Amino acid sequence: MQSATFEIGNFFNENNWNATIITNRYPRTLNSYEIINGLRVNRYTFLANPFHYVRSGRIDLFFAWLFFKPVTLIRLIIDFNRIKPTIVNLHFPDHQLLECYLLMLLFRFKLIISLHGNEVERMRTLSKRSIKYYLYNKLFTSAVNITGCSKYLINKLIYIYPDIGSERCMHLYNGVNKHFIDQHITKLKNNVIFAAGRFEPIKGFDLLIDAFNSQHGLQLFIAGGEKRELLNLGLEIKEGISIIGKLSAKEIAAHMSESKITVIPSRMDSYGIAVAEALCCGSPVVATNVGGIPEVVALATEKLSPIEKEIFNRWVKLVEPNISAIKNGIDTIIKNGASIEHYLLLVSKIRSQFHWPLRLNKYQTVLESKIYFS
Repeated sequence: MQSATFEIGNFFNENNWNATIITNRYPRTLNSYEIINGLRVNRYTFLANPFHYVRSGRIDLFFAWLFFKPVTLIRLIIDFNRIKPTIVNLHFPDHQLLECYLLMLLFRFKLIISLHGNEVERMRTLSKRSIKYYLYNKLFTSAVNITGCSKYLINKLIYIYPDIGSERCMHLYNGVNKHFIDQHITKLKNNVIFAAGRFEPIKGFDLLIDAFNSQHGLQLFIAGGEKRELLNLGLEIKEGISIIGKLSAKEIAAHMSESKITVIPSRMDSYGIAVAEALCCGSPVVATNVGGIPEVVALATEKLSPIEKEIFNRWVKLVEPNISAIKNGIDTIIKNGASIEHYLLLVSKIRSQFHWPLRLNKYQTVLESKIYFS
């Protein structure tokens, strides 16, 4: 989400919009204001539900909330009065719901809400009688447009908030970071299966670990956290499996390019950005057929000819989110006997589908229509 917001801000700055990013000041060591690649970034303190702090015994954060909530709102009002924004694009609405609603009433800007997945999962658990559900509903019904990173996510949102109406919603697929677009493509693959992501049950690393079989002389590299985090989930790290910690986008791209297979074993995934990244790096892929992942694969193959799609399907497998299916997907790619060179020749066409400007030109047209015609 942070990467997507930064890419969107940069795109609009480069296209003669006056863009400013407002975000949470976390960790507190970050500057309250700085310019990153010409993009202005203002950081404020947005704290969560104060009753949650009381229940968890964090009385210090409860009193911090009492202080920072009005202070942050006053600072925002001063800055909004100075900036006078025409459009506010709210990403990951959560801790700043009240502030955004009050600012919208005061400054009458056009609100666009962009959703990325995890926040929608949280909305499912809200009581329809809660204040938070009410604020979400007010913001959604007041927004001139709502974007989601997949059709799957938009459909889920409309199910939770039926008052929104589908006419104000659109899917806006995320592009891929330049490190993956520019990554050198190699046909000389290491004997490594690679996976990366947050170490949470929904990411399905337990499925991959149980599916991993070193009989092909392969190793499994998992990036995204520390070994103790997986052990805390009750997982056993077998021989041949290495936990390689948190990596930069550039390092992940290099691993994807060089690995024999990249596996995305998610139980649920609102978009599947790791699938897009792996495809852009020329990696064979096994991914679970859940959430928005099939949409990513469809987007990747949109410009391929029927023969090219046949080649693609030999090296990219969508499987069910279970141990047996993931294992079979890995085995099928290893044993397919086809030349990977033919697959790698497709990468330039695949990459063209995930350039951020391609994804955002449509979005810019939508914004312009909201300014001039609504």
